[in-house]
Amino acid sequence: MSSKPVVLIAEELSPATVDALGPDFEIRQCNGADRAELLPAIAEVDAILIRSATKVDAEAIAAANKLKVVARAGVGLDNVDVSAATKAGVMVVNAPTSNIVTAAELACGLIVATARHIPQANAALKNGEWKRSKYTGVELAEKTLGVVGLGRIGALVAQRMSGFGMKVVAYDPTSSPRAPRRWASRCSRWTSCSRSPTSSPSTCPRPPRPSA
Repeated sequence: MSSKPVVLIAEELSPATVDALGPDFEIRQCNGADRAELLPAIAEVDAILIRSATKVDAEAIAAANKLKVVARAGVGLDNVDVSAATKAGVMVVNAPTSNIVTAAELACGLIVATARHIPQANAALKNGEWKRSKYTGVELAEKTLGVVGLGRIGALVAQRMSGFGMKVVAYDPTSSPRAPRRWASRCSRWTSCSRSPTSSPSTCPRPPRPSA
């Protein structure tokens, strides 16, 4: 029997992530989204690496006899019962900056694609239609971009889109008033922020509606 710590990889991760573990760990894999596969697999491992599809809830933690670490390759911990893990003495960690550049670049790409009708133009071209005038779209320069949520991702979106010559305004009711304003003007209310934006990406969860 191996004396190495056992790490269970419950979802597909990049080869670089797996290689980073090195030879000092015994690597096992399972489909974490399949409970029938996850529960027996987690029973005798020291750590589990997950993304968003695997639910490490109280049942899974109770089934883990020697679990020490739950590691989430991503930002949130919505799929981990942190309270149950803490009671069981299991450390829960995540990677809050692991995908912020990826998310920001995707948001920027979607803004450009929307403004210039790239998906529609691509579909038309694949159908043998050349409709240049129809899918010209609009230039982003001198337009206003409204960003909801000026956290790490929102700030990166503001920074990148300002490079297109856009005027960026941002609304974030939770961030500090002293948060960096280099790339965006701050709005105290979303109604004033949303009066004339060309595009308004949201980079934060929708807050709960206040009860009546």
